[in-house]
Amino acid sequence: MIRMVAVRLLLTLPILLGVSVVAFVLMRALPGDFAQASAGTSTISAEALDTIRRNLGLDLPVWRQYLRWLGATLSGDLGLSFTTRRPVATEIFPRLAVTAELTLIAGLMAGLMGVTTGLLSARLRGVAEWAVRGWNSLLLAVPNFVIATLIVLLFGLYFPSVGIFNYVAFARDPSGNIASLLLPALSLALTVSVTISENTRAAVLEVSSQDYVMVAKAKGLRPRAILRDYLVRNALTPVVTVTGLQLAALLGGSILIETIFTIPGMGQYLFDSIASRDYPAIQAIVLVAATIVLLMNVLVDIAYARVDARVSYE
Repeated sequence: MIRMVAVRLLLTLPILLGVSVVAFVLMRALPGDFAQASAGTSTISAEALDTIRRNLGLDLPVWRQYLRWLGATLSGDLGLSFTTRRPVATEIFPRLAVTAELTLIAGLMAGLMGVTTGLLSARLRGVAEWAVRGWNSLLLAVPNFVIATLIVLLFGLYFPSVGIFNYVAFARDPSGNIASLLLPALSLALTVSVTISENTRAAVLEVSSQDYVMVAKAKGLRPRAILRDYLVRNALTPVVTVTGLQLAALLGGSILIETIFTIPGMGQYLFDSIASRDYPAIQAIVLVAATIVLLMNVLVDIAYARVDARVSYE
């Protein structure tokens, strides 16, 4: 196990290098740069634009800009934000904590809804199965940002007493902080819960036909004991894998959700940075997000081996 983890962690290094190259090149391939974005609609001379680019190092060839950024990053320096002129690390990590909290709450919601509806669909069958599968099909067809917009409209029109754009910092009010993230987390969780639900249903149905379940029924064990000790435990392996991968996918979905609900997380920070062509901030966000996703994949492999004793990485 230790060897597998060490190998997987080493393999993340070239992947992160490739991600950094792609992000670096693609951002500079977009029309305009920070100098033009900061000028806005105002008239500014070409000489002034050149001065801004020279002060920020944007006049250098792209490969030299990348090597300079890579060397600084390897030393732990993510650079200065073009917009605020503050270290990107001091800007991104407080926002990362907000996004991590939102993702955690959404993941718990998605796991609870997905496993519950998947079990109901597989065990009750009939009307319950059709209702769950119809609900899942509806959620699968609707993007999470549409669901977020509908939630905003619903609570804004019919429940005005419930604050929608009222993010509260955890340090100021922990309970208020969690309450302010419930609706955004629900917007993220609904779509993700579909995948967990369908995989739970398929896994439970597959395990239900196994011989050891038939023997347990023949012994006269209670349905609750069969469900807990035979069905759920043995069907958990693929569900753990899917849930872990979906948690990583929540990071991508948080970009629009945080923008819609005005949550000061990494998603909104990335959106604002792209609009202003703040290259150091964008590169740091992409690198941090890629690192989290890769580490999540390693954790999924570890959990997979812990849940299923038949899996061994030795």
